[in-house]
Amino acid sequence: MGDGIRRDVAKISHEEMHRLKDAFVGLNDKFYPGSRDDIPAGHVSHWFKQDEIHQATHVHRGPAFLPWHRELCNRFEALLREVDSEVSLHYWDWTTDPSPDGGGGAVNLFTSHFMGAANGMAGEPWLGAGFYNPNASPDRDSSGNPADTPRNLIRAVGAGIPELEVADSTIIAADTYPEMRDFNTGLERAHNLAHAYIGGTIGFQHTSFRDPFVFLLHSNVDRLFALWQHQPDKEWRLDPELVYGIETNTDTVTDIFGRQIPGILTPMEPWAGNANNSPGIVRTRPWAPPEDEHLLLENRKNSKHPSVVAPPAYDTNP
Repeated sequence: MGDGIRRDVAKISHEEMHRLKDAFVGLNDKFYPGSRDDIPAGHVSHWFKQDEIHQATHVHRGPAFLPWHRELCNRFEALLREVDSEVSLHYWDWTTDPSPDGGGGAVNLFTSHFMGAANGMAGEPWLGAGFYNPNASPDRDSSGNPADTPRNLIRAVGAGIPELEVADSTIIAADTYPEMRDFNTGLERAHNLAHAYIGGTIGFQHTSFRDPFVFLLHSNVDRLFALWQHQPDKEWRLDPELVYGIETNTDTVTDIFGRQIPGILTPMEPWAGNANNSPGIVRTRPWAPPEDEHLLLENRKNSKHPSVVAPPAYDTNP
């Protein structure tokens, strides 16, 4: 529709669906500067950069999980709009079956005209678009180079409506930010189970952002975060100084496995260029030399930045 609103992807028109798919495909024809042999690697497509970003950071199980993934989705949507200014990053409502057998009149998202196959190799449209290549040599996993194509994109979608153990209504009704996003009972828990429901490539942290469906899933995560922020008489949830509650002033901490977990005050990586020199962050171009885009003010923000706290426009916003 071109109005900037993110909608239930199963309810948009076929034309909008195809334009969104085409915008995804177009990202693999646009490249960041440099050569694949540079360190850090250059000539990474706008699509494969998403996998590189996710692998370089792994923002999970901590206060910054939701705002960091919101920033990732917002940046990705901006890239999509460089291909087609009329598209938005629509969401998969995970209370619905994404690949129905024809019952209930629901839309099958897993077709060769949109998201590819639900089981086994995803096939078209992603095979022909170069999102994976069974004969890739070198391939992404053997070389570790984000400019190289992976050899597979696999799905193992569950049957029926996902059983996520946490109801959307429970997430939205949470009193505080820590309760709403909680790893065990909140939004991050539901998110993890949704990844597992789709299965295959998306089911593993190190490969999940090679599957285009991951952005439909994360747009829904962000939609529920936005809906929680917009609850009646909860205007403080739109205030950068109040929304995160007791986690407002958290900074980078080390978990029991020795991993660095970003907090609300941690600069958002990799866009900030590893501002804290954390050993857990891999510097990623163009937010590293020689482009040095990490020095731009808009890339030095943390989770309290107004552009991060402000919810995007969803069709379920009040």
